[in-house]
Amino acid sequence: MARAPFLAPAATFVGTLALIPLRPTVAACAACAGAIGLFWPRTRAAALSAFAALGCLAWRGEPPLIDHETRTMHVQGTVVGDVRRSAGAAIFPLALDDGTAVSATVRGQVEPGDRIIVRGRLTPFDEARNPGEPSRRALALGEGIAGRLNGALVARAPPDPRDARAWAARIRDALARRLRSALGEPEATVVAGALWGERGTLPRDVRDDFQATGTVHVLVTAGLHLGVVAGLLVAVLRWCALGRIAASLLAIPGVVAYAWLSGGHLPSQRAAVMVGLALLARACGARIVSWNALALAALAVAVIWPASVTTVSFALSFSCVAAIVLFARPLERALARTPLPERVREALALTVSTQIGVWPLSAATFGLVAPYAVLANAFVVPATAIAMLGGIATLACAGVPVAGAYAAGVTALDVDAILRVVAAVASLPGAHLRVAPPPAGAIVAYDATAIAASLLLGRRPRLAVVLLAVACATVFATTLRLPDGRLTITMLDVGQGDGIVVRTPAGHVILFDSGGRLERGPGEGGESPAELAGERIVLAYLQRQGIRHIDLLVITHPHGDHVGGCAPILRTMPVDAIADSGQRYGGTAFTDCMHEAAAHRVPVRIARCGDSYATGDGVTLAILSPCGTLLADGKNDVNENSLVAMLRYRTFRMLFTGDAGFATEERLLRTGADLRADILKVGHHGSAYATSPQFLAAVQPRAALISVGRHNLFGHPAPATLANLEAARIAAYRTDRCGAITLAVTDSVRSETMIGCR
Repeated sequence: MARAPFLAPAATFVGTLALIPLRPTVAACAACAGAIGLFWPRTRAAALSAFAALGCLAWRGEPPLIDHETRTMHVQGTVVGDVRRSAGAAIFPLALDDGTAVSATVRGQVEPGDRIIVRGRLTPFDEARNPGEPSRRALALGEGIAGRLNGALVARAPPDPRDARAWAARIRDALARRLRSALGEPEATVVAGALWGERGTLPRDVRDDFQATGTVHVLVTAGLHLGVVAGLLVAVLRWCALGRIAASLLAIPGVVAYAWLSGGHLPSQRAAVMVGLALLARACGARIVSWNALALAALAVAVIWPASVTTVSFALSFSCVAAIVLFARPLERALARTPLPERVREALALTVSTQIGVWPLSAATFGLVAPYAVLANAFVVPATAIAMLGGIATLACAGVPVAGAYAAGVTALDVDAILRVVAAVASLPGAHLRVAPPPAGAIVAYDATAIAASLLLGRRPRLAVVLLAVACATVFATTLRLPDGRLTITMLDVGQGDGIVVRTPAGHVILFDSGGRLERGPGEGGESPAELAGERIVLAYLQRQGIRHIDLLVITHPHGDHVGGCAPILRTMPVDAIADSGQRYGGTAFTDCMHEAAAHRVPVRIARCGDSYATGDGVTLAILSPCGTLLADGKNDVNENSLVAMLRYRTFRMLFTGDAGFATEERLLRTGADLRADILKVGHHGSAYATSPQFLAAVQPRAALISVGRHNLFGHPAPATLANLEAARIAAYRTDRCGAITLAVTDSVRSETMIGCR
């Protein structure tokens, strides 16, 4: 490590910052280890780094985060980012007057740079509320966002001419308008995304293609983009006859200004620090990409934003650069034996290196593996650099007849090629694999193996390739979720809706409803908001758990908050059969579900009392209602005609009731059916018109599960329902307070909630 003297202190500093928030006792251990280490010269630098990290935490601490929901109040701030619209509301980053940045969802018309007054509530981002789900709070921390604001626009405040944040937002908005006047869509939005990270108006299918091919990073302002800008600035300054030192140093303010123009969010600021230090290294005659440069960048970022070292974006950034340091040169030397042009070899070596560094972290964070990411990035990354230069030329030459049209034409051709390549790669078999998140231990072991492989690459390349292949296969194997011989029932926290996943001992899957929300107005891009919600929570959960096939999808009734995920699921994975209540309903989510079922030839069976289903491993499902003629004389008939089913496994019984209310409960009681169950899924989200004392007396559950949204407009669960459960001494678990609720059934029943019920 003599050639990288900053590496050990930087690793100790960053490691101490990363571990202390996870385990407070590490602070005491770090202090003790540091005190002992001061006595040995070889460990003195690391010991001092540990003490410095403790001091940095004491000095900087955590960034300001919203940690509790406020009452409804008036909030004033500046729109500092791009504005997109979804379900009739504007969504944008808002910088409050106290400097806090929040993600705002506001009813009303706003524009970038506006200073506005909003009446609403500030709420914190959630920790993970469903198994395997990434923590939105942690992701927001990596973006420098403190919380959310939901409300309505009250008025526009007088603009502050000294507010630099508004300047950047207005400049970006003006530049975006100029781009759209010169380029068509989606080319203009792709260029805007490459230049300053705008993605709000990109069609969803295009965004999905970028995500599926591992190239979505080109649409987020980060190291690639600031590196292109730095290279352009240095080239222009050298063209102006400035020397290496002067050109490198003068490019640094330009990189900082570009990061500010792109919105100044935390990833772009971090990239500006890293690129700025690379330019400084170039000015000093040192290597731009080296262990020392990486260590200094990590130290600088950790000192300025100590809390960011625990974020995924920090890990992805530095894993990417570390992999380039380890693999880029050896790979380029290995490719020198091929007839490929030098620039192609460089691009391919960089692409392969970065994918080696980031794919396990990406799989753990986003649950996605893109096998053809190397292929896509080898073209898309250099083409994006060309698109950025073309976009800058298009903006600079706007209004100049020949030059402007030529720049726009070249840029459009380049972006069109990017879109074609991304779409072609995304359409390849197995282009994107949804996986369960690999555990942290597997990623650490992979990193250690990758370092060993990099050391062998120059001398024994075949052994290095074998080591990397084994490491990749091992990480991928940890994403498999094989049956564990238990019956597991997970009531997902889908908000004000239902989504319950049953996985049998042999791995069969029964899905009761698929989440969603009530359909009131169009969603983003004109899509059903119920389907967007179901896809984001229920489908994502299935994919994170490694579920690739559903044996039976039970649609208790056709309301959007119960059937939202149906169409996205049918588009994504095989479903053997659908059990439906047989009701006619015109909601978009239900209509799309039936259309997809027909398109994929999934049989839809109208279920009635007496029907049953068996998985072959001891789990049976019996339909108890509806019987005979459907109810048709009340305003809640769709709910009352919900499928009611009893799940049995050994001595365990669970009663599922959909949104059934008093009328259905009375019909069930009159049939004399055996309703006894260990667990009751409470009907209609705990409505005051369900779960009567007589029904509870017949069911005699030990516990009741209530799927209900926080702060829902209906007041669910009703105080009367909770009083009935309490009077019967039945423990109630609510998704609004407990997050997802999982039951593991063997000879006994064990319950687990995602968050502490409060």
